Order: sequence, then structure tokens, then C-alpha cells
Amino acid sequence: MVEKINKLLKLTFLIHFFVSIFFGIVFIIGTHFYVVLVDWPYEDPVVGPLLGATFLGFAASSLLAWRETDWIKVKIVVQMEIIWCAIGSIVLISCFFLPNIDPLPLFTWVNIAILLAFFILFTWFYFQHEHD
Repeated sequence: MVEKINKLLKLTFLIHFFVSIFFGIVFIIGTHFYVVLVDWPYEDPVVGPLLGATFLGFAASSLLAWRETDWIKVKIVVQMEIIWCAIGSIVLISCFFLPNIDPLPLFTWVNIAILLAFFILFTWFYFQHEHD
């Protein structure tokens, strides 16, 4: 097992921080703007800001992990990101096939791509650090 985290994982945490900050702020203060911009079929005045708060929580965990150097101190953050990105991707993809869901906009694929990109990165780093 690798003891120290590598610079690419630190960079991934930093990028994840900024992406999460962006979406967190958008959903907390600009849910309506986002819904209109991407033609999202639903607007919930509670769930949107709650999702924004969730993103800000993920941003904080990535910032704290970025500041660390030891794998053991960031391992659980990486595991949580793998789980979140996998479940988030599955949920969004499955929404395209549910009969009672209004058609989702094409922008949904951008959200899926972001989640899958972080899933791949965090999974790769997890196995790299655990099996080297």
C-alpha cells in the first residue's frame, strides 16, 4: 500500500472542490436559473438548495483531503466519492427509462459525464494506492 498520496490525486481533489463549489452555489442561490438554463422539467424549492448544500459538503471534504499527504487520512473520502459517483450516475441514467418521469434534458448527460469522470479517477487512485 502506498503511504503518501500522489500529486494527481491531490489535483483531482482540487478540481473536485471547484466543480462542487460551482454546483453547490448554483443550486443554493440559483436553482431557478439552472432549471431554466438547462430546461430541467422540475423545480423544487427545497430539494435544489439541499442538493447545493450536499455539493458544498463534498467540496469541503475534497478541500480537506487536498490538504493532506497521507493516504490513510484521505482513503475514506475517496471511498465515499466512488460510492456517490456510482450511485449518482446510476440514478440519473435510470431516470431516462422510468415511465413516470418527464423527459430529461440533454444536459443530464453532462452531469452523468462529470460523475463518471470522477468515479473513474477516484476508483483508479483507490486501486493504485491500495495495491501498489
